[in-house]
Amino acid sequence: MESRGWIVDNGNDYYLTPYAGEQQLGVVFAAHLSLEGWFEPDEAGFDQLIPFVELDGAGSVGVLWNGEDGHTRIGALGGEGHVSLLAENALDFLRLIAIGYDEVGSFLDGEPEEPESVEAHAEFRTWVQSEFGVEVPAHWHYADPDPFNSWVARLKGTEYSPFD
Repeated sequence: MESRGWIVDNGNDYYLTPYAGEQQLGVVFAAHLSLEGWFEPDEAGFDQLIPFVELDGAGSVGVLWNGEDGHTRIGALGGEGHVSLLAENALDFLRLIAIGYDEVGSFLDGEPEEPESVEAHAEFRTWVQSEFGVEVPAHWHYADPDPFNSWVARLKGTEYSPFD
């Protein structure tokens, strides 16, 4: 992503985006993200999650989730309390991003609603398809049942709704 110019370096922070420019039109990969508000360092589950991407402008964070089965998947901890498995692996997460949603989590009703965001992701979409030999779907589907949601709910002793 760096070699393609999809970076923002403002001198204080360094971000990777799947599109050029500084306007936020989708996810933003960042190193400064935390699990604050979801998991504290001494809590069960904290050491199984690595936050790595902002999913929207409302505080939702994407995490690498090292599941109890030994597989690493990508989950979402939503700024409004939503929890969802986003992708089974890193390549599927890239495919999800390449669709062009302006906010990951707002896609249950079909294709992205913001044409500007879809267009901003066009080069990234082409790169994902050619680099990895995969198709990028027109819209995304959540896992059902959702193992990440179930895992977080079990650890927190509550129920969380998926993004909707």
